[in-house]
Amino acid sequence: MIRDFRPTDTPVLVEFLTTQFPEEEAIMGSHPDRFFKVVKRVYRWDFRLFIGIARLIGKPLYRFFVVEEGGRVVATTMLSFPAKSVYISMVATDPSVRRRGFARALLLRSQELARKMGRQFLVLDVLSENAPARALYEGRLGYVPLRETAFVVHDHSAQFGPERTMLPKGVRRYQKSDEANLLAIARSQTPPEVARVLPRKVTGLSGSRMEERIFDSQTAAWVVDRGQGAEAGIGVVSSPDADAAHFSDPIVSPTADPALVSEMIRVAGAWCAAHHAPRLAGHVPIANTLGRAALEKEGFHAALSVWTLYHPVA
Repeated sequence: MIRDFRPTDTPVLVEFLTTQFPEEEAIMGSHPDRFFKVVKRVYRWDFRLFIGIARLIGKPLYRFFVVEEGGRVVATTMLSFPAKSVYISMVATDPSVRRRGFARALLLRSQELARKMGRQFLVLDVLSENAPARALYEGRLGYVPLRETAFVVHDHSAQFGPERTMLPKGVRRYQKSDEANLLAIARSQTPPEVARVLPRKVTGLSGSRMEERIFDSQTAAWVVDRGQGAEAGIGVVSSPDADAAHFSDPIVSPTADPALVSEMIRVAGAWCAAHHAPRLAGHVPIANTLGRAALEKEGFHAALSVWTLYHPVA
């Protein structure tokens, strides 16, 4: 039986998170005990009211499915809803019941929901080296590669020094008015097929107040601006639920001064260190050559390779 997640399913979900995604968990350093508090916040009456209204008006924030068999949860997946697509994540199956079609059933349910919502594509991420998962997605279900992304890490945020009390000239805090400039830069560097499946509507640098409340997180963002508007930008999120702070895919214009881009990244790293995050991690598409090069210059390295796959909703 496939049904929606319930708070009583939390122990199984925590077990899946800590045992079935070892590569990512080793980098992010999640704190499973805190996840119970996250679930408690999500199922508070005010959050549930907001989420319910969003679903009723056709703009759901997420959907969490589980497979229940014999009174226990044996598989899970979470869905989010970018424009035109349904994004599938956290596909996990109890090892004792693998190869019985539970993951496939969840993907088919996700496709059914996408069809009802009028979405055009199903999208998911898979580690490049995860041969069994790729065999399912690409071999049996017909998903095709969309983009390759590097999971990029800096192992020692303390190397960026103390948090800056004064920002370098040409670097400042992100403002909402920077959105149009930065979004235009990001769109100009997005491959056409990626833009067709996952059109970029926002930069993500402004953060999400809802996510901040749910995960008890803090966010900050900076831009490079020499007086003619933002030419580069990066955002970071620090949460007590994980050791690593998460940084956004850097947006860097070809006209941006590389020295100022470096300063911007160092400012972000120092902020993370001051917020007790020993590491920094984020996903950077291989196509973002300028952003990736700027991070590598400051000591970031690729830890994992991830492929984004997609499937048209029939």
